[in-house]
Amino acid sequence: MKFPTSPSVPGRLSRTALGACILVSLGACGGGSGSSGSTVSTGSTSSGTTTTTATASTASAAAAGPGVYDDKLAFDASKAPYTTITVTLDGTATPVRWYREVCYVGTPMKLAAQQPALGAPFAADNQSCGYQNMNIFVREQDAARQDNPIFFNVNNGGWFASYQGGKGGWDGVTAITSANYAGADVVAGRAYVSNSDTDKVGAALSRGFVYINIASRSRGATAPAGVYQDGVYQGKAPAAIVDAKAAVRFLRLNDATMPGDASRIVVNGTSGGGAQSTQLGATGNNEDYFPYLAAIGAAGIDKDGKSSIKDDVFAVVAYCPIQDMGSADLAYEWMFNVLDSRALVEAAQKAGTIQAADGTVLIRASNPDPTGSAELMNKFVAYQAGLGLKNDDGTQLTTDNMLAAIQVEIKKAAEKQIKAGKSFVAFGAYGDHAGNGVGGGSGSVHYLNDYIGADASGTVTSFNMRNYLKFVATQARLKAVPAFDQRGQSQAATGTATDDGAGTVNHTGGESDLFGTPDLVYSNFTEYGWNHNDGANGTDAQAGVGLGNTGYTWAGNPQRSFLLNQYKMINALAYVGKNDGITPHWRIRVGARDRDTSFTVAYNLSRALKADPKVQDVDYALAWDQGHAGNYDVQEAMTWVDSMIAKAKAQ
Repeated sequence: MKFPTSPSVPGRLSRTALGACILVSLGACGGGSGSSGSTVSTGSTSSGTTTTTATASTASAAAAGPGVYDDKLAFDASKAPYTTITVTLDGTATPVRWYREVCYVGTPMKLAAQQPALGAPFAADNQSCGYQNMNIFVREQDAARQDNPIFFNVNNGGWFASYQGGKGGWDGVTAITSANYAGADVVAGRAYVSNSDTDKVGAALSRGFVYINIASRSRGATAPAGVYQDGVYQGKAPAAIVDAKAAVRFLRLNDATMPGDASRIVVNGTSGGGAQSTQLGATGNNEDYFPYLAAIGAAGIDKDGKSSIKDDVFAVVAYCPIQDMGSADLAYEWMFNVLDSRALVEAAQKAGTIQAADGTVLIRASNPDPTGSAELMNKFVAYQAGLGLKNDDGTQLTTDNMLAAIQVEIKKAAEKQIKAGKSFVAFGAYGDHAGNGVGGGSGSVHYLNDYIGADASGTVTSFNMRNYLKFVATQARLKAVPAFDQRGQSQAATGTATDDGAGTVNHTGGESDLFGTPDLVYSNFTEYGWNHNDGANGTDAQAGVGLGNTGYTWAGNPQRSFLLNQYKMINALAYVGKNDGITPHWRIRVGARDRDTSFTVAYNLSRALKADPKVQDVDYALAWDQGHAGNYDVQEAMTWVDSMIAKAKAQ
């Protein structure tokens, strides 16, 4: 698969200049390989004029100077304020230093007073650096160390912006709750344990790790009106990954004065955060991001836009990454139509056989547009072939053998579950699952295991992929069509009633508002989404976006190259095998009943990683009986982290 590239950009761009560049040159700010002779267009959006400047052929070869904001970002341990909080760790009162809301960029985004995080507006106390700070926690006994690894948490679930700070006027003294503070995993008075499968805080602190939560811009990050010339929506792609890189650069700049070892950063994230983790791992030190880093005043970017600091990381621990957004709709429809999953669940919904244990009929069906599903599914065939990925035997990974490959992973997950003595619904028996994921459905479905059987040793003896995918699509309601680039699709947006008894289309808005320029609420970012945006619905109508509003198709869309570059820069797969700064150690987990994206997404990434000679370790697996979630196997994950650190020390 060939991904779009953009020319490199000389010099440091201010936020407003970068916005103008985005608006006018349609992607020229995307960075590039640093080759000589490239050009960039910048100019005024009001006049429509542009100026073209040639990149000096020797610019990329010159050594980088000090970062423009390095002095401002310097961390002075003797002066840095921190609060000592006391937590209970394995039953023992443990003092922990909290360096609160440390701003990691020189020119942070200003926040509007009200922020629409996850669709629930809140009053942001930290309006000066609420989306570009880090909360740093370390046990007092480990605070003087500089050899301890850093556990680096990205928190962009749903691809939403991750704010850190008080909410609604927190006084800094009142006990922290989810209502008055966001972005602190370590809280005074709480109890943590080192041996739980769901307590990453306890596992990290007990090892002496520095534990960091980072904030970052993304969907929903909103600036005050009139502050930025390019618009209020300052979290558009690739903002989230740019911010994560800036946070890493801050740690590297201050490695000699801060607790922890910045060469041992372990990144952890789930869902949108899992995607951000994989992007951070795949794109280390890549020049594509330098102009964006310069625009926010990241450490190590000099006045000419060159970098003296690296932003690669040591290891990635990613859960259910919502990745490869530009083809995610194709993959989703292929996964849940190739064996008729949508149609099978629709038929069961009409028959009233999707029920709770007490016989209550539940809502699970989501088959609103079979024609659209078929169109997207069929396009995935060519997309998958174009990736050029290989199976272990050297044959090409295509849709002809993809189901078989995923089936192997599902069986492995089941066998591991059984042999570990964990809960497993036997073949022919009934189980119960609550709807999980966005719009997962009502109630807990009472389901029959008619898809997998195992013998007394825990070895799978029978498996029916068709029935299994029907189960996945029944235990949690599938997304609308398309699943990710949804905005402007009037059938979904208006909540059109379905004829299968499921009520209305499972419309959640998708990730369309991650894309476009900062003056737009959203932009479709795929051919299907753009061409099927009819502009008819008042809620989702957006001037300048979609066939219905503009009159031009995706192929003739003047924003197309810019949108493709946005997609590329948040897609780890576009950089694997092409980037020298890629993370050497990878652990990826996806729930075996996760229906929030296609199983193909993380599997493709794992195959690409295994083919990259710069990657040393790829631990990919499905987790039995897990939906869309993360950090459910903390002990196993942290043991893996320990082994990677030990391996690195031995090299």
